[in-house]
Amino acid sequence: MFKILLFFSVCQLYAFSLKAYSLLTHEAIIDVSWAKSIQPLLLLKYPKTSPEQLLEAHSYAYGGAIMPDVGYSPFGSMIYTDFVHNVRSGDYVNALLEEAETLNEYAFALGSLAHYMADNYGHLLGTNVAVPLMYPKIKHEFGEVVTYADDKLSHSRMELAFDVLQTARGNYASKNYHDFIGFNVARPVIEKAFYRTYGMDVNGVFGDMGLAISTFRWTIKTFLPNIVKTAWASKKNELRKHNPSLTAKRFSYRMRNRTYYHEFGKGHQKAGFFPTIIAYLVPLLPKIGPLAKLRFKAPSAEAERLFIKSFDTTLVHYQSALSRLQTTPFLSLPNRTLDTGHKTVMGEYSIADNNYREFLLMLYEKKFENLSPEIRNNLISFYNSIRIPAVKNKKEAKKWQAVEEALTALRAPAPQYIY
Repeated sequence: MFKILLFFSVCQLYAFSLKAYSLLTHEAIIDVSWAKSIQPLLLLKYPKTSPEQLLEAHSYAYGGAIMPDVGYSPFGSMIYTDFVHNVRSGDYVNALLEEAETLNEYAFALGSLAHYMADNYGHLLGTNVAVPLMYPKIKHEFGEVVTYADDKLSHSRMELAFDVLQTARGNYASKNYHDFIGFNVARPVIEKAFYRTYGMDVNGVFGDMGLAISTFRWTIKTFLPNIVKTAWASKKNELRKHNPSLTAKRFSYRMRNRTYYHEFGKGHQKAGFFPTIIAYLVPLLPKIGPLAKLRFKAPSAEAERLFIKSFDTTLVHYQSALSRLQTTPFLSLPNRTLDTGHKTVMGEYSIADNNYREFLLMLYEKKFENLSPEIRNNLISFYNSIRIPAVKNKKEAKKWQAVEEALTALRAPAPQYIY
């Protein structure tokens, strides 16, 4: 049992700590926009595309919509996930759109654009204001707006609740989930865009990107249906208020292992006996420790209204961006902290501050060897927005000393590394 709980602690803390909208809602944004906006844009750019190629492109759009969260899955990279959310977030999506050279790469970039829009407006108008509404004690501590950095547990519960609500509304159908499991990732365009945006090889921030992607897929396939099953078991009466005809069979969907292997292969970390047992024990285990995230509240009417507002706002902005792409090849997306929806500036969000510090020091360690003018200007602008604080904590003081040394080298006419 100890091995089971230990493994589950790792998987649970990674795979279901997703911020902003959760996986199913990212999928729903692609589906709602597909026929109206995404498919026409793909056909405009690639007019000879066949129906079969469009279906494959759809899976790449799914991949773009969820790949930014791969760091929360076992074997994923938190550096990748943190950077694309909080460091030059708009520039990264711009780079994906500009570097895409094929139908599938472009579909992937459009999926990443959807993630950018969803996280921006999902947090700003949905999660960050719904959390204090649903959790009065959290509201008393942090006020009317609660960010992920303020309270991670309540955010995880709120995001799961939104996904469960979507399922109860009938927006999570078995065919959609089947297609969702089949997401694909356009690695070449990620590699080009990441290098262009951050001056480093994306493969260097992953232990094994291929393993991370395939394990992410397997994690979703294995755990997500059981999370939904848990939601049904604990909240079925409340969920039926949203959809009176709802049944357990309609509520959840599981792809058989044989079907999964036939369609997607076995290129993932083998789960083994203990993880398989865990997947089936999820509904039975007490909702404490890492499982506390599953002890969520069904969204109130007001929280649901906020979610719908944020979802609709996301769609308006996303479809507007897709419309602009019909007449212009590129966008100029602002760099925003996706956890808050606000402009990325130093001092606005602690996690973004830490991510920028890591970004700067990683480049400094490599002697700024791949520093572009755009990266240099972005870093200087970020750290010029506020004075570096005077700190008494020795550990923090040492970190800021390293930042000051790196900035001195960065600001030199020709950046020099200081030994």
